[in-house]
Amino acid sequence: MADSPKFALVTFAVYAVILYNVNSFFWKFVFIGYVVFRLLRTDFGRRALATIPRDFAGLKLLISVKSTINALFKKDRPIHEIFLDQVRQHPNKIAVVEIESGRKLTYKELNELSNQYANLYVNEGYKIGDVVALFMENSIDFFAIWLGLSKIGVVSAFINSNLKLEPLAHSINVSKCKSCITNNSLLPMYKAALEKGLISKDINVFLAGTEVDGRHRSLQQDLQLFSTEEPAPVDGLNFRSVLCYIYTSGTTGNPKPAVIKHFRYYWIAMGAGKAFGMTKPDVVYITMPMYHSAAGIMGIGSLIAFGTTCVIRKKFSASNFWKDCVKYNVTATQYIGEICRYLLAAKPCPEEKEHKVRLMWGNGLRGQIWKEFVGRFGIKKIGELYGSTEGNSNIVNLDNHVGSCGFMPIYPHIGAFYPVRLIKVDRATGELERDKNGLCVPCVPGETGEMVGVIKEKDALLKFEGYVSEGDTAKKIYRDVFKHGDKVFASGDILHWDELGYLYFVDRCGDTFRWKGENVSTTEVEGILQPVMDVEDATVYGVTIGKMEGRAGMAGVVVKDGIDIDKFLADITSRLTENLASYAIPVFIRLCKEVDRTGTFKLKKTDLQKQGYDLAACKGDKIYYWVGAEKSYKPLTEKMQQDIDAGVYDLF
Repeated sequence: MADSPKFALVTFAVYAVILYNVNSFFWKFVFIGYVVFRLLRTDFGRRALATIPRDFAGLKLLISVKSTINALFKKDRPIHEIFLDQVRQHPNKIAVVEIESGRKLTYKELNELSNQYANLYVNEGYKIGDVVALFMENSIDFFAIWLGLSKIGVVSAFINSNLKLEPLAHSINVSKCKSCITNNSLLPMYKAALEKGLISKDINVFLAGTEVDGRHRSLQQDLQLFSTEEPAPVDGLNFRSVLCYIYTSGTTGNPKPAVIKHFRYYWIAMGAGKAFGMTKPDVVYITMPMYHSAAGIMGIGSLIAFGTTCVIRKKFSASNFWKDCVKYNVTATQYIGEICRYLLAAKPCPEEKEHKVRLMWGNGLRGQIWKEFVGRFGIKKIGELYGSTEGNSNIVNLDNHVGSCGFMPIYPHIGAFYPVRLIKVDRATGELERDKNGLCVPCVPGETGEMVGVIKEKDALLKFEGYVSEGDTAKKIYRDVFKHGDKVFASGDILHWDELGYLYFVDRCGDTFRWKGENVSTTEVEGILQPVMDVEDATVYGVTIGKMEGRAGMAGVVVKDGIDIDKFLADITSRLTENLASYAIPVFIRLCKEVDRTGTFKLKKTDLQKQGYDLAACKGDKIYYWVGAEKSYKPLTEKMQQDIDAGVYDLF
């Protein structure tokens, strides 16, 4: 049986007095050995000993990352100048490969392409601080354009290519962009929002491809007119300048542009790469959308931070994944939980054993399938991590601990020095738990709480840069948390901290849920449903589905008496598909007859969420499920519910 720390300390003191009185020459050494022995007999001592190698590796990584970034702060160079270091080192090395087109560019050619985009926009009169929206699919030009714009101090707004109508218009409008660059395939979505008067006609629209529609200018056709030389240096452009906006979903209902500065972009790309052992010879396979920070920073950013080669596919394809890895000699690639599940569900192929992929990094690989995934595909290193685009702190799983997204040391009082903490939250109300002094209650190992990052205004890496909107920024800050007057970044994520210090993602809190690798704002979806004439009230929430990752959207709807249900379903289907990205469309619709409401007459979301799509728990309410291939809702039967629960049906 392990000693208690208190009992061990008492015995230390008694033994020290005895040894001292004996006046033995070796008493100090004997005493130290005894102290260590007794400490290791305590539960805490055993846990601390087990985690020393991990914690030492984490400390070593932290020192390496901070020393690298601090050296760059002293030089104060913008990110394109750091990229030029890679160009000078290996100008003729293949930098990027575009799978669909077969296009390949060396580092020298990629830099020259970005220079042409920069010089084109200088000719158009763009200057430092102007904003250009990139509403594009994955491509070499996506990277080349924003890199080129960064050379002249122009900010790029990375627009989610799945957005439609109101969310699309909001993302473009809130960026205050002067122009938008898009592809032919996405132009119809832009035009639809424009025709409804949601986007200003004063925003110039350019096409990134060579094809033209007779109305919009093709940038690639004009590029040959512009120099491949570096544009003139821009006064005031440095490592702390704003580089781009990357959008996140939150509780406000619409995507919010997070401010990403040059140093933050490099810090994320370099930090993740160092954590998981990325090196110059690596070939990185990019299948996730480049408008997100995962592929847009940690993936393609490896070109800047490490001088890798990046192989770009427009969209993820389970059937081509391992074939591409073999064909292009891929050594590292990214994942989200859904990608892992899709790969496991795919039929075995020879390439899944012939590839050279040694590293897969990302987030959402569930512990239940972790070993199966690693075993089947032979991946030596899984780099599970946790972080947010706009957040000021991140965590990583350094030692392949199954199911964990990172760790925090378990040593007492280390919280005062560690920027990442967990605080207790009332899961029913979402409210922070506070003590008698009005301060938040920190979690200890074995407890669950919301992840927060301590904000330090004088530390660039711990400062919360926030969003374009000051109002949105304020909503993500908790005050008077560990001491009066302090501030922390509120992640909105619930994590569990186990006895060894490993952290596990549990759920989103507040008015968002995660589905198909994307954060979905419940208020955004409610805003589409509530204006429908036949809807008296509607609330949206996330529900778990069998073994699938994340939570699927479900809408509890109160409709007016006597309406035609089939017509109603057709109407909301049309409205949802026109306005929302596919991942944001509710998977289930529940027509509520008897409704419990809060004191402010809102539907009780927590009760609805607990009942989910369980027909028995829903007390006779009709439930409809989404058929993705047909883009329609069908009545949920007991047989279909069983198939969904068992994973037999997942075509959402």
